[in-house]
Amino acid sequence: MIQVYVGATRSKKLIARLKDMGWGRVWVREKPTPYEGEPWFFDNGAYSDYLAGNSFDTDVFLKHYGRALELDFTHQIDPPQFGVVPDIVGRGHKSLAFSVRWRHRLRGDWMWYLVVQDGMEAECVRPFVGDFDGIFLGGTDNFKASASMWCKMAHDHGKPFHYGRVSTPKKLDHAIEVGADSCDSAFPLWSMERFDHFADCWQNGNPQFKLFEKTDDSTA
Repeated sequence: MIQVYVGATRSKKLIARLKDMGWGRVWVREKPTPYEGEPWFFDNGAYSDYLAGNSFDTDVFLKHYGRALELDFTHQIDPPQFGVVPDIVGRGHKSLAFSVRWRHRLRGDWMWYLVVQDGMEAECVRPFVGDFDGIFLGGTDNFKASASMWCKMAHDHGKPFHYGRVSTPKKLDHAIEVGADSCDSAFPLWSMERFDHFADCWQNGNPQFKLFEKTDDSTA
């Protein structure tokens, strides 16, 4: 079953639900405080910078990466399932070159995923897949339509595939359909009703009605 990650909620009620479901959280700029045995991943913050209208903040990334490493190495937390290599949102080949350079600066103690996004083609990415531990699908809705190709590329190289920004149950269906190993979503955190609906879709499939569905063609 696909592994689900949600945002870094501090709600005790929601964390109890996450434990029951076996879901985890994604940590970006907050201090990671996963529950014991929690599957979690470390994001690079590039999308947050993009939404704020800023370029990628290297200093902030290194600060939070260093803190997370220290917590891991001193056994205060379990290591993440993976980290997301820095990227440049919406910049295609420039982002790929940026991520390849960054990969060599990151320690090998964690698994590190390459973000693929609008403007990248399979033939350009394929030679670099071996440098990374997995593929992370970013990009707009139009780009996410190519998810099956990126999933196949990852699996052909024996690597996991993560479907980023699953903003609706319909996208969860798509992530499951293409064979993604994991996905992240803020949808379940908006209300307990939405959490229950998303969890039911995860367990039983998405019913054929449009509850909570919305159009989302933003970039990730």
